[in-house]
Amino acid sequence: MAETSDLRPEGAKENLFTQIRTLPRWQGILAALPLGLLLIGGLLGGLIGVLGAVINLKIARTALAPTGKALSMTGVIFGAVIVFLLIAAVLAGF
Repeated sequence: MAETSDLRPEGAKENLFTQIRTLPRWQGILAALPLGLLLIGGLLGGLIGVLGAVINLKIARTALAPTGKALSMTGVIFGAVIVFLLIAAVLAGF
């Protein structure tokens, strides 16, 4: 059987968790932390959490200093939580 070529870009061949595992430990923890919204928020939390994790992965690959990366990734985590709480409050009718 003939083998088909993979047309995806090189970076897209790895899934989210493989990309997180290849980062240094502190960056991996900060990149994966928004995924915790999946546990408390179900589908809505999961969607916002995955978006936050993808943004944190992009930040982890930039040429920022480690302090800048840590602060930016922490800001994304807080931003994801705030967006989740705001959407949940609107859906709950507050």
